[in-house]
Amino acid sequence: MKSGKQRRAEIKARRLERAAAVAGLNPRVVLRSLPLGSVIADATQLGHVSTYRSLPFFYLDKAFICRDCGVEEVWTAKQQKWWYEIAKGNIYSTAVRCRACRRVEQARVGAARRTSVEGLRLKQVSRENSPGH
Repeated sequence: MKSGKQRRAEIKARRLERAAAVAGLNPRVVLRSLPLGSVIADATQLGHVSTYRSLPFFYLDKAFICRDCGVEEVWTAKQQKWWYEIAKGNIYSTAVRCRACRRVEQARVGAARRTSVEGLRLKQVSRENSPGH
């Protein structure tokens, strides 16, 4: 059985090896070994991300099951690039709804928002028309 001091030394050595491997990464080597169907990530567009992890070099298609209808879908690498780099989405978020269910959810949220805004407007109008005002 190893002592705590020996175990900590092993852990530190492994961490140093990993750090050296990450520091020694050559972007040109990574580009030559891209998986088929991947899309290269643009680290300059990921400046909004505050993370301790390294940023992705590329995006790959991800399979997921729709939260609402249960259909298996694919979140393409191109869609991921748009979400993370153009729309500035959270780097840890993933797709959870298929396109059809996402449109239904957007319509539901939009209708709820319109109802809420209309209710607030009517409340404001009734306050302005009340005798105490």
